[in-house]
Amino acid sequence: MKKMKKAFSLIEVIFVLTILGIVASISSQIIVQVYENYITQNALYKTTTKTEIAITQIVNRLAFAIDGTTVTKNPTSAGFVEGTDWIKLNDIDITDDAHKKFTTIEWIGYDNDSFSTAPAPYWSGLGNYDRASEDSFMTPGSDLSSVATIMSNLSKNSTGNAKVNLTQSKPAGLIFVEEKNQYSSGQTYTPACMGLIDPTKTACIFPVKIGTAIGVGNDNNLTFTRTGESKIITERYKLAWSAYALVPEKNKSGLYDLKLYSNYQPWNGESYKDGKDSLLINNVSVFKFTENGGVIQLKLCATENIGQDFNISSCKEKAIIR
Repeated sequence: MKKMKKAFSLIEVIFVLTILGIVASISSQIIVQVYENYITQNALYKTTTKTEIAITQIVNRLAFAIDGTTVTKNPTSAGFVEGTDWIKLNDIDITDDAHKKFTTIEWIGYDNDSFSTAPAPYWSGLGNYDRASEDSFMTPGSDLSSVATIMSNLSKNSTGNAKVNLTQSKPAGLIFVEEKNQYSSGQTYTPACMGLIDPTKTACIFPVKIGTAIGVGNDNNLTFTRTGESKIITERYKLAWSAYALVPEKNKSGLYDLKLYSNYQPWNGESYKDGKDSLLINNVSVFKFTENGGVIQLKLCATENIGQDFNISSCKEKAIIR
């Protein structure tokens, strides 16, 4: 006689299906949570990384800012009236709502590339009073031909033409390093001077080219390309081929794209809009800065959207001690 095979009862089948349903429900919730955590962590990683990279690039540029040239401006104004169109960076108060209109930073960076490329700097940064005049300036120990080559390579525009090569038509900027060359309240300001003294009084930035002087070669003599300017000549100077600007520009999302403008020459009458723009970081929600005792402080926050109205933000703060 054959044995009958036992089958599952209806209750057992229902019980198994119930357990499978519970397991499936829990598993789906776990999968959703894991995926949501992945999306959140990935967005946080992306915002943290790009914020860190952007603020590091800013710090690296600002580290070579020439003293007295760091200013903050209202990008919608001409840039002439102190307190309305611009202020010096060390006068801004990030807790003051009245200063929210000053959203850009501009400065002139000294030419670190040709100063530090070789074991001995190609421009010495020192002047010789005995060989200085209204027309020329001696800088012993310099190799200005090499400086011209480096500046020419660095300042090429989109068409491949150099904007600075130490000639009459494409001069570098020379700034004498002295506190009395720096702007103080009550003096007329012009954007061509950044934070230095107006050229209608004492010239702030001198366009210079490679020149010649009697009895010396041309590799250590700088000639001023503008004549008839009064000068405060000191024994120390900085050479520059570019000014720089950090400009937040509103994007379609209602946040800001932070751009770095470079390769423009205020001593030739150019503004940052004449320079080259590079996107540092997009979707910026906070960009604050101040200066105190020569120390520049920055705060940068960026946002990453993870769907619908959900955003992840990351902030970085840095201090530049020069």
